[in-house]
Amino acid sequence: MQKYRNLAEKAIAGSEADYAEIKLVNTSRTRVIQAGLTHMNTGPVEQFTGSARVFISNKWGMCEFSSPEEMQNALDRAAALAIQSRSAPSPFPVLPPACRDTYSDNENSISPSDVPLREKSFLCRHYCELLGASLSTGSARVIYDEIVRERVIVNSSGTSIREIENLGSMKTQAVLPGGLIASEELALRGSFDLFKGREKQITRMGQDLLGRETTTCIAPGKARVILDPELTGILVHEAFGHLVEADFLDSNPPVAHLLRTGSTVGSDCVNIVDNSLILNMPGSMRWDDEGTPGAKTQLVSSGKIVSWLHTMETAARNDACPTGNARISEPGRSPEARMTCTYMEAGETSLDSLIHHLDNGLYLKGFMGGATDMDRFSIAVQEVWTVRNGVISKPVTPVVISGKVTDVLKSILDTGDDLRLSGSLSGCSRMNSSAIPVTYGGPHILISEMQVS
Repeated sequence: MQKYRNLAEKAIAGSEADYAEIKLVNTSRTRVIQAGLTHMNTGPVEQFTGSARVFISNKWGMCEFSSPEEMQNALDRAAALAIQSRSAPSPFPVLPPACRDTYSDNENSISPSDVPLREKSFLCRHYCELLGASLSTGSARVIYDEIVRERVIVNSSGTSIREIENLGSMKTQAVLPGGLIASEELALRGSFDLFKGREKQITRMGQDLLGRETTTCIAPGKARVILDPELTGILVHEAFGHLVEADFLDSNPPVAHLLRTGSTVGSDCVNIVDNSLILNMPGSMRWDDEGTPGAKTQLVSSGKIVSWLHTMETAARNDACPTGNARISEPGRSPEARMTCTYMEAGETSLDSLIHHLDNGLYLKGFMGGATDMDRFSIAVQEVWTVRNGVISKPVTPVVISGKVTDVLKSILDTGDDLRLSGSLSGCSRMNSSAIPVTYGGPHILISEMQVS
Protein backbone atom coordinates (compact mmCIF):
# COMPACT_ATOMS: atom_id res chain seq x y z
CA MET A 1 0.00 0.00 0.00
CA GLN A 2 2.98 2.35 0.42
CA LYS A 3 3.38 2.88 -3.34
CA TYR A 4 -0.33 3.68 -3.64
CA ARG A 5 0.07 6.14 -0.79
CA ASN A 6 2.72 7.91 -2.85
CA LEU A 7 0.37 8.02 -5.84
CA ALA A 8 -2.39 9.46 -3.65
CA GLU A 9 -0.07 12.20 -2.41
CA LYS A 10 0.76 13.19 -5.98
CA ALA A 11 -2.92 13.21 -6.98
CA ILE A 12 -3.90 15.35 -3.98
CA ALA A 13 -1.04 17.78 -4.64
CA GLY A 14 -2.49 18.48 -8.08
CA SER A 15 -6.05 19.10 -6.88
CA GLU A 16 -7.48 22.62 -7.03
CA ALA A 17 -10.40 21.86 -4.71
CA ASP A 18 -10.87 23.79 -1.48
CA TYR A 19 -10.29 20.47 0.24
CA ALA A 20 -9.43 17.06 -1.24
CA GLU A 21 -9.04 13.62 0.28
CA ILE A 22 -8.21 10.11 -0.93
CA LYS A 23 -8.81 7.02 1.18
CA LEU A 24 -7.51 3.54 0.34
CA VAL A 25 -8.53 0.42 2.27
CA ASN A 26 -7.37 -3.16 1.82
CA THR A 27 -9.26 -5.71 3.94
CA SER A 28 -8.71 -9.43 4.48
CA ARG A 29 -11.34 -11.50 6.34
CA THR A 30 -11.08 -15.04 7.73
CA ARG A 31 -13.69 -17.13 9.57
CA VAL A 32 -13.52 -20.49 11.33
CA ILE A 33 -16.71 -22.20 12.56
CA GLN A 34 -16.87 -25.30 14.74
CA ALA A 35 -20.46 -26.41 15.39
CA GLY A 36 -20.48 -29.80 17.11
CA LEU A 37 -18.57 -32.08 14.75
CA THR A 38 -18.98 -29.74 11.79
CA HIS A 39 -15.96 -27.65 10.87
CA MET A 40 -15.78 -24.89 8.25
CA ASN A 41 -13.08 -22.40 7.20
CA THR A 42 -13.59 -19.42 4.89
CA GLY A 43 -10.96 -16.99 3.74
CA PRO A 44 -8.87 -15.15 3.71
CA VAL A 45 -11.11 -13.09 1.43
CA GLU A 46 -9.49 -9.85 0.32
CA GLN A 47 -11.12 -6.63 -0.86
CA PHE A 48 -9.68 -3.31 -1.99
CA THR A 49 -11.80 -0.16 -1.90
CA GLY A 50 -10.96 3.45 -2.53
CA SER A 51 -12.77 6.76 -2.37
CA ALA A 52 -12.04 10.33 -3.40
CA ARG A 53 -13.81 13.19 -1.66
CA VAL A 54 -13.58 16.91 -2.38
CA PHE A 55 -15.10 20.12 -1.05
CA ILE A 56 -15.67 22.93 -3.56
CA SER A 57 -17.67 26.11 -2.93
CA ASN A 58 -19.39 24.64 0.15
CA LYS A 59 -20.45 21.44 -1.62
CA TRP A 60 -19.16 17.88 -1.22
CA GLY A 61 -18.46 15.44 -4.02
CA MET A 62 -17.49 11.80 -3.56
CA CYS A 63 -16.51 9.00 -5.94
CA GLU A 64 -15.57 5.36 -5.27
CA PHE A 65 -12.99 3.35 -7.18
CA SER A 66 -11.94 -0.31 -7.11
CA SER A 67 -8.37 -0.08 -8.41
CA PRO A 68 -5.53 2.22 -7.27
CA GLU A 69 -4.90 3.22 -10.88
CA GLU A 70 -8.34 4.87 -10.95
CA MET A 71 -7.73 7.34 -8.12
CA GLN A 72 -6.91 10.36 -10.30
CA ASN A 73 -10.04 9.88 -12.40
CA ALA A 74 -12.07 9.39 -9.23
CA LEU A 75 -10.69 12.64 -7.79
CA ASP A 76 -11.69 14.51 -10.95
CA ARG A 77 -15.13 12.89 -10.92
CA ALA A 78 -15.64 13.83 -7.27
CA ALA A 79 -14.78 17.45 -8.14
CA ALA A 80 -17.33 17.43 -10.95
CA LEU A 81 -19.99 16.01 -8.64
CA ALA A 82 -19.30 18.75 -6.08
CA ILE A 83 -19.61 21.46 -8.71
CA GLN A 84 -22.87 19.96 -10.03
CA SER A 85 -24.34 19.27 -6.59
CA ARG A 86 -27.71 20.81 -5.71
CA SER A 87 -27.52 19.84 -2.05
CA ALA A 88 -27.66 22.43 0.70
CA PRO A 89 -24.35 24.25 1.30
CA SER A 90 -22.12 22.92 4.08
CA PRO A 91 -19.71 24.93 6.21
CA PHE A 92 -16.01 24.46 5.53
CA PRO A 93 -14.88 21.41 7.56
CA VAL A 94 -12.77 21.85 10.68
CA LEU A 95 -9.45 20.36 9.56
CA PRO A 96 -7.14 18.57 12.01
CA PRO A 97 -3.43 19.45 12.18
CA ALA A 98 -1.28 18.05 9.36
CA CYS A 99 0.19 14.63 10.16
CA ARG A 100 2.43 12.17 8.32
CA ASP A 101 2.86 8.89 10.17
CA THR A 102 2.38 5.10 10.15
CA TYR A 103 1.03 2.79 12.85
CA SER A 104 0.94 -1.01 12.72
CA ASP A 105 -0.23 -3.61 15.22
CA ASN A 106 2.52 -5.91 13.95
CA GLU A 107 5.13 -3.83 15.75
CA ASN A 108 3.81 -4.71 19.23
CA SER A 109 3.19 -8.45 19.57
CA ILE A 110 2.13 -11.66 17.81
CA SER A 111 -0.97 -10.45 16.01
CA PRO A 112 -3.87 -12.67 14.85
CA SER A 113 -2.70 -12.59 11.23
CA ASP A 114 0.70 -14.02 12.25
CA VAL A 115 -0.88 -17.21 13.64
CA PRO A 116 -1.35 -20.16 11.23
CA LEU A 117 -4.92 -21.04 10.29
CA ARG A 118 -4.43 -24.60 11.56
CA GLU A 119 -3.82 -23.26 15.10
CA LYS A 120 -7.00 -21.18 14.99
CA SER A 121 -8.95 -24.20 13.70
CA PHE A 122 -7.50 -26.40 16.46
CA LEU A 123 -8.52 -23.94 19.20
CA CYS A 124 -12.09 -23.72 17.87
CA ARG A 125 -12.38 -27.52 17.72
CA HIS A 126 -10.79 -27.94 21.16
CA TYR A 127 -13.02 -25.36 22.86
CA CYS A 128 -16.16 -26.68 21.17
CA GLU A 129 -15.43 -30.23 22.33
CA LEU A 130 -14.67 -28.98 25.85
CA LEU A 131 -17.89 -26.95 26.04
CA GLY A 132 -19.93 -29.86 24.67
CA ALA A 133 -18.43 -32.20 27.26
CA SER A 134 -19.20 -29.79 30.11
CA LEU A 135 -22.84 -29.58 28.99
CA SER A 136 -23.46 -33.33 28.60
CA THR A 137 -26.55 -32.34 26.57
CA GLY A 138 -27.47 -29.53 24.20
CA SER A 139 -25.24 -28.03 21.52
CA ALA A 140 -22.03 -26.01 21.39
CA ARG A 141 -20.50 -23.72 18.77
CA VAL A 142 -17.30 -21.69 18.52
CA ILE A 143 -16.78 -19.02 15.86
CA TYR A 144 -13.47 -17.27 15.18
CA ASP A 145 -13.47 -14.12 13.03
CA GLU A 146 -10.45 -12.14 11.89
CA ILE A 147 -10.12 -8.84 10.05
CA VAL A 148 -6.80 -7.45 8.82
CA ARG A 149 -7.30 -3.93 7.52
CA GLU A 150 -4.79 -1.49 6.08
CA ARG A 151 -5.95 2.12 5.65
CA VAL A 152 -4.25 5.00 3.87
CA ILE A 153 -5.69 8.52 4.11
CA VAL A 154 -4.15 11.48 2.28
CA ASN A 155 -5.67 14.97 2.23
CA SER A 156 -4.85 18.48 1.07
CA SER A 157 -4.33 19.80 4.60
CA GLY A 158 -1.01 17.93 4.72
CA THR A 159 -2.12 14.65 6.30
CA SER A 160 -0.77 11.35 5.00
CA ILE A 161 -1.34 8.43 7.37
CA ARG A 162 -1.22 4.65 7.12
CA GLU A 163 -2.68 2.32 9.77
CA ILE A 164 -2.59 -1.50 9.84
CA GLU A 165 -5.18 -3.15 12.11
CA ASN A 166 -5.29 -6.82 13.16
CA LEU A 167 -8.62 -7.73 14.76
CA GLY A 168 -9.65 -11.11 16.13
CA SER A 169 -12.83 -12.37 17.78
CA MET A 170 -13.83 -15.70 19.32
CA LYS A 171 -17.50 -16.26 20.12
CA THR A 172 -18.54 -19.25 22.23
CA GLN A 173 -22.20 -20.30 22.30
CA ALA A 174 -24.12 -23.05 24.07
CA VAL A 175 -27.81 -23.99 23.97
CA LEU A 176 -29.65 -26.46 26.21
CA PRO A 177 -32.66 -28.47 24.94
CA GLY A 178 -35.04 -26.30 26.98
CA GLY A 179 -33.88 -23.19 25.17
CA LEU A 180 -31.48 -21.72 27.75
CA ILE A 181 -28.60 -19.94 26.02
CA ALA A 182 -25.11 -18.86 27.04
CA SER A 183 -22.92 -16.74 24.78
CA GLU A 184 -19.55 -15.08 25.30
CA GLU A 185 -17.37 -13.12 22.89
CA LEU A 186 -13.74 -12.15 23.31
CA ALA A 187 -12.57 -9.59 20.77
CA LEU A 188 -9.11 -8.02 20.63
CA ARG A 189 -6.86 -5.93 18.48
CA GLY A 190 -3.20 -6.63 17.82
CA SER A 191 -2.68 -9.84 19.84
CA PHE A 192 -3.71 -13.48 19.63
CA ASP A 193 -2.37 -14.54 23.05
CA LEU A 194 -5.58 -14.10 25.07
CA PHE A 195 -7.44 -16.56 22.83
CA LYS A 196 -5.20 -19.31 24.21
CA GLY A 197 -5.57 -21.04 27.55
CA ARG A 198 -9.30 -20.44 27.99
CA GLU A 199 -10.18 -23.98 29.09
CA LYS A 200 -11.27 -22.96 32.60
CA GLN A 201 -13.54 -20.18 31.31
CA ILE A 202 -15.10 -22.51 28.72
CA THR A 203 -15.79 -25.24 31.29
CA ARG A 204 -17.23 -22.75 33.77
CA MET A 205 -19.52 -21.36 31.08
CA GLY A 206 -21.05 -24.80 30.51
CA GLN A 207 -21.38 -25.48 34.23
CA ASP A 208 -23.05 -22.11 34.84
CA LEU A 209 -25.54 -22.79 32.07
CA LEU A 210 -26.45 -26.16 33.58
CA GLY A 211 -26.91 -24.45 36.94
CA ARG A 212 -29.58 -22.23 35.43
CA GLU A 213 -31.78 -25.19 34.36
CA THR A 214 -33.78 -24.97 37.59
CA THR A 215 -34.62 -21.27 37.27
CA THR A 216 -37.98 -19.91 38.40
CA CYS A 217 -40.03 -16.99 37.10
CA ILE A 218 -40.38 -13.57 38.70
CA ALA A 219 -43.27 -11.15 38.46
CA PRO A 220 -42.71 -8.17 36.15
CA GLY A 221 -42.38 -4.73 37.68
CA LYS A 222 -39.89 -2.25 39.12
CA ALA A 223 -36.84 -3.70 40.84
CA ARG A 224 -33.62 -2.59 42.48
CA VAL A 225 -30.80 -4.06 40.39
CA ILE A 226 -27.08 -4.43 39.83
CA LEU A 227 -25.85 -4.60 36.23
CA ASP A 228 -22.61 -6.44 35.43
CA PRO A 229 -19.91 -4.62 33.38
CA GLU A 230 -21.15 -6.04 30.06
CA LEU A 231 -24.70 -4.80 30.62
CA THR A 232 -23.38 -1.44 31.84
CA GLY A 233 -21.47 -1.19 28.57
CA ILE A 234 -24.54 -2.11 26.52
CA LEU A 235 -26.58 0.53 28.36
CA VAL A 236 -23.88 3.13 27.69
CA HIS A 237 -23.42 2.16 24.04
CA GLU A 238 -26.87 1.26 22.76
CA ALA A 239 -29.11 3.41 24.93
CA PHE A 240 -26.93 6.49 25.38
CA GLY A 241 -23.98 6.56 22.98
CA HIS A 242 -25.94 6.79 19.74
CA LEU A 243 -27.76 9.82 21.11
CA VAL A 244 -24.54 11.88 21.28
CA GLU A 245 -23.36 11.10 17.75
CA ALA A 246 -23.49 14.63 16.32
CA ASP A 247 -24.91 13.83 12.87
CA PHE A 248 -27.86 12.10 14.57
CA LEU A 249 -28.40 15.15 16.79
CA ASP A 250 -28.16 17.55 13.83
CA SER A 251 -31.22 15.85 12.34
CA ASN A 252 -33.09 15.63 15.67
CA PRO A 253 -33.24 19.14 17.23
CA PRO A 254 -35.50 18.19 20.19
CA VAL A 255 -33.04 15.49 21.30
CA ALA A 256 -30.12 17.86 20.67
CA HIS A 257 -31.74 20.38 23.01
CA LEU A 258 -32.22 17.78 25.73
CA LEU A 259 -28.58 16.70 25.40
CA ARG A 260 -27.05 20.17 25.10
CA THR A 261 -23.77 20.85 26.88
CA GLY A 262 -24.29 21.19 30.62
CA SER A 263 -27.63 19.37 30.74
CA THR A 264 -28.05 16.71 33.43
CA VAL A 265 -28.52 13.17 32.13
CA GLY A 266 -27.32 11.08 35.06
CA SER A 267 -26.48 11.03 38.74
CA ASP A 268 -23.26 12.54 40.08
CA CYS A 269 -21.42 9.22 39.88
CA VAL A 270 -22.00 8.84 36.11
CA ASN A 271 -18.91 9.57 33.98
CA ILE A 272 -18.87 8.36 30.36
CA VAL A 273 -16.05 8.56 27.81
CA ASP A 274 -15.28 7.52 24.25
CA ASN A 275 -11.62 6.59 23.88
CA SER A 276 -10.34 5.44 20.49
CA LEU A 277 -6.76 5.11 21.75
CA ILE A 278 -7.28 1.84 23.66
CA LEU A 279 -5.33 0.15 20.89
CA ASN A 280 -5.71 -3.44 22.10
CA MET A 281 -9.50 -3.33 21.63
CA PRO A 282 -11.80 -3.36 18.57
CA GLY A 283 -13.14 0.03 17.57
CA SER A 284 -9.87 1.74 18.44
CA MET A 285 -8.19 3.91 15.81
CA ARG A 286 -4.89 5.75 15.82
CA TRP A 287 -6.62 8.00 13.27
CA ASP A 288 -10.26 8.09 12.25
CA ASP A 289 -11.54 7.74 8.69
CA GLU A 290 -10.87 11.42 7.96
CA GLY A 291 -7.29 11.32 9.27
CA THR A 292 -8.15 13.07 12.55
CA PRO A 293 -6.04 11.70 15.44
CA GLY A 294 -7.86 9.40 17.84
CA ALA A 295 -8.68 10.85 21.24
CA LYS A 296 -10.28 10.34 24.63
CA THR A 297 -13.49 12.39 24.66
CA GLN A 298 -15.37 13.01 27.90
CA LEU A 299 -19.06 12.72 27.05
CA VAL A 300 -20.55 12.93 30.54
CA SER A 301 -18.88 14.24 33.70
CA SER A 302 -20.62 13.96 37.09
CA GLY A 303 -23.91 13.34 35.28
CA LYS A 304 -23.70 16.35 32.92
CA ILE A 305 -23.18 16.43 29.15
CA VAL A 306 -19.68 17.64 28.23
CA SER A 307 -19.34 16.85 24.52
CA TRP A 308 -20.81 15.11 21.51
CA LEU A 309 -18.95 12.90 19.03
CA HIS A 310 -17.91 14.80 15.89
CA THR A 311 -16.62 14.50 12.35
CA MET A 312 -14.93 17.43 10.60
CA GLU A 313 -18.29 18.42 9.09
CA THR A 314 -20.43 18.15 12.24
CA ALA A 315 -17.77 20.05 14.17
CA ALA A 316 -18.08 22.91 11.69
CA ARG A 317 -21.87 22.94 11.99
CA ASN A 318 -21.74 23.00 15.79
CA ASP A 319 -18.79 25.33 16.41
CA ALA A 320 -16.82 22.44 17.92
CA CYS A 321 -13.65 20.45 17.24
CA PRO A 322 -13.45 17.02 15.56
CA THR A 323 -13.19 14.28 18.19
CA GLY A 324 -11.65 11.57 16.00
CA ASN A 325 -14.95 9.70 15.59
CA ALA A 326 -15.47 9.85 11.82
CA ARG A 327 -16.08 6.28 10.66
CA ILE A 328 -17.12 4.70 7.37
CA SER A 329 -19.15 1.51 7.74
CA GLU A 330 -19.05 0.50 4.07
CA PRO A 331 -17.70 1.76 0.73
CA GLY A 332 -19.63 4.64 -0.78
CA ARG A 333 -20.84 6.14 2.51
CA SER A 334 -19.63 9.49 3.77
CA PRO A 335 -17.94 9.54 7.20
CA GLU A 336 -20.39 9.50 10.10
CA ALA A 337 -19.92 10.35 13.77
CA ARG A 338 -19.72 6.93 15.42
CA MET A 339 -18.56 5.51 18.72
CA THR A 340 -15.22 3.69 19.09
CA CYS A 341 -14.47 2.44 22.65
CA THR A 342 -17.26 3.82 24.84
CA TYR A 343 -17.58 3.09 28.53
CA MET A 344 -18.65 4.31 31.95
CA GLU A 345 -15.68 5.10 34.16
CA ALA A 346 -15.17 3.11 37.35
CA GLY A 347 -15.97 4.33 40.84
CA GLU A 348 -14.46 3.24 44.13
CA THR A 349 -16.95 0.65 45.48
CA SER A 350 -16.27 -3.11 45.52
CA LEU A 351 -18.78 -5.57 44.11
CA ASP A 352 -19.31 -7.05 47.57
CA SER A 353 -20.27 -3.61 48.89
CA LEU A 354 -22.64 -3.02 45.97
CA ILE A 355 -24.38 -6.34 46.64
CA HIS A 356 -24.61 -5.50 50.36
CA HIS A 357 -26.19 -2.13 49.53
CA LEU A 358 -28.54 -3.76 47.03
CA ASP A 359 -29.99 -5.72 49.97
CA ASN A 360 -33.01 -7.18 48.17
CA GLY A 361 -33.12 -7.09 44.39
CA LEU A 362 -31.70 -8.66 41.24
CA TYR A 363 -28.17 -9.20 39.98
CA LEU A 364 -28.18 -9.12 36.16
CA LYS A 365 -25.44 -10.58 33.96
CA GLY A 366 -24.82 -10.96 30.24
CA PHE A 367 -26.41 -9.53 27.09
CA MET A 368 -28.67 -11.47 24.70
CA GLY A 369 -30.10 -8.72 22.48
CA GLY A 370 -32.00 -5.47 22.54
CA ALA A 371 -33.60 -2.56 20.77
CA THR A 372 -33.68 1.24 21.06
CA ASP A 373 -36.17 3.89 19.99
CA MET A 374 -34.70 7.37 20.40
CA ASP A 375 -34.10 7.69 24.15
CA ARG A 376 -35.94 4.51 25.15
CA PHE A 377 -34.45 1.02 25.24
CA SER A 378 -35.08 -2.63 26.00
CA ILE A 379 -32.30 -5.12 26.73
CA ALA A 380 -32.61 -8.91 27.02
CA VAL A 381 -30.54 -10.21 29.94
CA GLN A 382 -28.80 -13.57 29.84
CA GLU A 383 -28.52 -14.40 33.57
CA VAL A 384 -30.65 -13.19 36.50
CA TRP A 385 -29.94 -13.93 40.17
CA THR A 386 -32.04 -12.98 43.18
CA VAL A 387 -30.32 -11.20 46.05
CA ARG A 388 -31.80 -11.48 49.54
CA ASN A 389 -30.38 -9.56 52.50
CA GLY A 390 -27.24 -8.75 50.54
CA VAL A 391 -26.54 -12.39 49.55
CA ILE A 392 -26.75 -13.76 46.00
CA SER A 393 -29.36 -16.50 46.08
CA LYS A 394 -30.93 -18.52 43.27
CA PRO A 395 -31.12 -17.96 39.50
CA VAL A 396 -34.38 -16.96 37.86
CA THR A 397 -35.53 -16.94 34.26
CA PRO A 398 -33.96 -14.44 31.80
CA VAL A 399 -35.67 -11.04 31.77
CA VAL A 400 -35.90 -7.88 29.69
CA ILE A 401 -34.99 -4.54 31.24
CA SER A 402 -36.37 -1.35 29.73
CA GLY A 403 -36.86 2.34 30.29
CA LYS A 404 -35.84 5.85 29.34
CA VAL A 405 -32.07 6.16 29.32
CA THR A 406 -31.82 9.44 31.23
CA ASP A 407 -34.20 8.13 33.92
CA VAL A 408 -32.01 5.06 34.37
CA LEU A 409 -28.74 7.03 34.39
CA LYS A 410 -30.22 9.35 37.03
CA SER A 411 -31.20 6.31 39.11
CA ILE A 412 -27.62 5.01 39.40
CA LEU A 413 -26.73 5.03 43.09
CA ASP A 414 -23.13 3.84 42.89
CA THR A 415 -20.48 2.56 40.47
CA GLY A 416 -18.05 -0.29 41.10
CA ASP A 417 -14.27 -0.22 41.02
CA ASP A 418 -14.05 -3.03 38.45
CA LEU A 419 -14.08 -1.48 34.97
CA ARG A 420 -14.16 -4.18 32.28
CA LEU A 421 -14.32 -3.74 28.52
CA SER A 422 -16.03 -6.00 25.96
CA GLY A 423 -15.63 -5.86 22.20
CA SER A 424 -17.18 -7.09 19.00
CA LEU A 425 -16.08 -7.06 15.36
CA SER A 426 -19.69 -6.72 14.21
CA GLY A 427 -21.10 -4.95 17.20
CA CYS A 428 -22.63 -1.73 15.95
CA SER A 429 -24.86 -0.80 13.03
CA ARG A 430 -26.92 2.33 12.50
CA MET A 431 -29.54 3.44 9.95
CA ASN A 432 -29.21 0.24 7.88
CA SER A 433 -25.44 0.57 7.57
CA SER A 434 -23.04 -2.35 7.90
CA ALA A 435 -21.80 -3.23 11.38
CA ILE A 436 -18.45 -1.85 12.56
CA PRO A 437 -16.07 -3.03 15.32
CA VAL A 438 -16.68 -1.37 18.69
CA THR A 439 -15.78 -1.68 22.35
CA TYR A 440 -18.10 -0.95 25.27
CA GLY A 441 -17.99 -1.50 29.00
CA GLY A 442 -18.00 -0.14 32.50
CA PRO A 443 -18.04 -1.34 36.10
CA HIS A 444 -20.83 -3.02 38.04
CA ILE A 445 -23.48 -0.38 38.80
CA LEU A 446 -26.23 -0.20 41.42
CA ILE A 447 -29.57 1.18 40.16
CA SER A 448 -32.34 2.15 42.55
CA GLU A 449 -35.21 1.23 40.22
CA MET A 450 -35.56 -0.37 36.78
CA GLN A 451 -38.43 -1.93 34.85
CA VAL A 452 -37.99 -5.72 34.67
CA SER A 453 -40.27 -8.05 32.74
